[in-house]
Amino acid sequence: MHSHIAAHLRFRGELLLAGRIEALLDYYAFPLPIFLPAERLLLSGRPEARLFLSLLRQRLLRDGVAALRPEVRAVELPRAGRFRVWADWNELTLAGEAGRSSSAVYFCRATALGPQVEMVNYTRASMPDLAQQFEALALSA
Repeated sequence: MHSHIAAHLRFRGELLLAGRIEALLDYYAFPLPIFLPAERLLLSGRPEARLFLSLLRQRLLRDGVAALRPEVRAVELPRAGRFRVWADWNELTLAGEAGRSSSAVYFCRATALGPQVEMVNYTRASMPDLAQQFEALALSA
């Protein structure tokens, strides 16, 4: 199961960087709470999540991130179809160098598409100001 989850996360990172946000949204359940080290967000549905993921992609590309490499630290044994995944996300630059990293706990449920994320708890965020930028962008839209 560990390698299966790692493959799903790797695929989702590829979707994000490729700008395939609509396909990526299928892997999330809404409303989606996102806990960051200093604040929290609640993405009520696909339109808000689309905006958030687009902003995240924009920042990653602007900062020269060419690839996202997830490292799955642990996967909880499923109970009633739900489980947690502890993962680190390593950002690789265009030169292939390791850049920033984030750590998160994903609260998931098993679906036919694979794990669907119901909540995210970031224990370390590579872009701590992203939530503030998202809120400002959402208010202006």
